[in-house]
Amino acid sequence: MGLFDWIRDHKRLMLGALIVLIFPSFVFWGISGYDQFMGDGTHVAEVHGRPIARDRFESAHREQLDQMRRMASMTGQQIDAAALDNPALRQEVLDRLIQDALLQGQVIDRKIYVGDLRLREEIGSIPNLRKADGSFNLEQYKTLLAAQGKSEFQFEQGLRQELALRTLPEALGGSGFLPTSVLESIVAAQLEKREIRHRLFSTKQFKDQVKPTQEQLEAFFQKEAKRFELPAVADIEILTLRAKDLVASESADADAVKTFYEQNPQRFGEPEQRRASHILLELSASANEAAKAQALEKAKSILESIREGRDFAALAKQWSKDSGSAVQGGDLGFFSRDAMVKPFADAVFAMKVGAVSDPVLSEFGVHVIKLTDIRPAKLKPFEQVRGDIEQQMKQEKAQKRFAELAESFSNTIYEQSDSLQPAAAKINQQTLTLEGVQADGRSFSPNSKSFEKAAIDPRVLRAVFSDESIRSRRNTDAIEIAPGVLVSARLSQYQAPSKPTLDAVRESVTQAWVLQAAVEKAKAEGEKLIDTLGKELGQADLSAIKPGQRLKHAALDVLMQSFSEPVTITRGQSLSLDQQSVQAAFKLGMQGKQRVSGLVVGDQGFRVVFLSAVIPAPDEQLKSSVPMVREQLASLEGRLLSEQYLKYLRAQADVKTFPNRMTGTPAKP
Repeated sequence: MGLFDWIRDHKRLMLGALIVLIFPSFVFWGISGYDQFMGDGTHVAEVHGRPIARDRFESAHREQLDQMRRMASMTGQQIDAAALDNPALRQEVLDRLIQDALLQGQVIDRKIYVGDLRLREEIGSIPNLRKADGSFNLEQYKTLLAAQGKSEFQFEQGLRQELALRTLPEALGGSGFLPTSVLESIVAAQLEKREIRHRLFSTKQFKDQVKPTQEQLEAFFQKEAKRFELPAVADIEILTLRAKDLVASESADADAVKTFYEQNPQRFGEPEQRRASHILLELSASANEAAKAQALEKAKSILESIREGRDFAALAKQWSKDSGSAVQGGDLGFFSRDAMVKPFADAVFAMKVGAVSDPVLSEFGVHVIKLTDIRPAKLKPFEQVRGDIEQQMKQEKAQKRFAELAESFSNTIYEQSDSLQPAAAKINQQTLTLEGVQADGRSFSPNSKSFEKAAIDPRVLRAVFSDESIRSRRNTDAIEIAPGVLVSARLSQYQAPSKPTLDAVRESVTQAWVLQAAVEKAKAEGEKLIDTLGKELGQADLSAIKPGQRLKHAALDVLMQSFSEPVTITRGQSLSLDQQSVQAAFKLGMQGKQRVSGLVVGDQGFRVVFLSAVIPAPDEQLKSSVPMVREQLASLEGRLLSEQYLKYLRAQADVKTFPNRMTGTPAKP
């Protein structure tokens, strides 16, 4: 017996051993304590050992929800933020932060720097920042920054970093290439129009002409027996254990809540913020040593003037290249450490109020910094967070209880597998019975007189309708359909698939036979017309026919009178034809029988399509469209390359995630 076979046959023993090993740590430390033991609990992921902080994740998550609200309000829709705030959305936000972290590593390794010219272009492309004459609207720009609570320096620093992260994906996105000959063929085919005439032989006109005999119905019923088979139907009993259902019955000790608040200031604190002014002397990342030395000398000269008593604010207005803060005397307002680049932040958070720094070199240039105020870190008031702590403690207790009940739940449904009632009694929950459920999850509703989808997970459906479940009529295993949700089910009543008598479904069988016979008759009539057209086409002079003109052949002219008026269509677009018929029209050629074809159109009947003209796009339209289509197709190819590159980075990266730290109450509007 192989190792995997032994594990499969002894899975209950293995699960019991794992629970014995893991469960005591939860009992002794609690869920939050276990989480703290496994990590510091302050970050949701690590990328190459560098943490992604939980507060950064929560900020990005709130921004995502806010953006979704704004998009909904723009379209006049009302959305429920709580409904949108689901594990999938949180995972999407985390994946984006991980992607940014991976790209940041590439930016640093490849020494990618966004220059001033690229930055100005990006700012200039922001909507509403241009006057009527095309010049830059500085006042509007300042208003935009004020609305975001940022100085020009802070805004441009963030934008520069964002552009740097976009550099590699955009480079790949712009690398798509398509040969000119292939491109021109695609554009010509895309813009080509066709003039057609068509005729539908409708099933409606033939239904009254066909009446089945008893023998025909019986033969059809036997041949299509599977089509009329009555599906399996069952009454299903379901028992669910949910961690969230246990929360309401738990309580939180008031002293424990207070202690937790006092012992976890980092969880409920507002970080220290500092206010500073600076004088920025621009210096590009590619500057040589001579330029750096010159900028540093200028900064030292300004610093000397300050130490001699010159007003810092006046010097900032005179020399600083950060125009957003220069007009305010260099004032940047209050900011946290992570809001600034590291050299700048390290200098500011090492200073005392009133001190002026030595020249600080960053990727934006040389700074002379004055610290003007400190806003100490502080705790949020206990009353403000007490409810959250109580809820968290209740959830932790519920999780512990869920772990205990889950073992009992799983054992009981296995050991007493002929009923769910013993397990229901142990977890103090009621079973739910769903009647008349089919294997696809549908059940007939007497109220709506139609089939509706039953509220049952597909995994549970598969288990309860399995051959083993049907044969033994025992409880299914405990199925985890979501974190903290276990379900077991059993068949209380089961009716196997059955073949009805012809009399029981005679009406349905008759309708199906009549429709099939009508389609066959329509097809036969249509194919007869195609044969006639094919013969006449060999005698007609079609070379001089222009779009919209009637044919000059008498016999064809008569035949065409039963067709529609000429219709001009393009690929993928027609107001009067279904897409299937449009595709058939574009498969036709311009010679012989290739100019006419037919097809069965669902239950409607048989359509004959006649091609009267191919209308190529004018040369001017082709020439003007090629660049646009080239850009679209190249962009598509480039986007695929970019996506593959990001997947490659993720696959090669050392990434650890902590999903349990992403849960919480939805961000409030």
